[in-house]
Amino acid sequence: MQESTMILTYAGVGLAVMMLGLIVFIQGTILEQPEQAKIMGKRVRTIGTGLFAIGVAYVVGCLFIALA
Repeated sequence: MQESTMILTYAGVGLAVMMLGLIVFIQGTILEQPEQAKIMGKRVRTIGTGLFAIGVAYVVGCLFIALA
């Protein structure tokens, strides 16, 4: 029982990182609108994509551990 709670807690942390990455990605898309901010918007979107990917990998890893 305690292991499943810990795995779900870690999966929740992964979901939080994933949602943070999504928010940062959306913010980067919004920043990209003015012509001067295109480079900054692309960098922010890249960071958001990375955080989202890390969160997805973390959640998938926790689910595989839970199934094993």
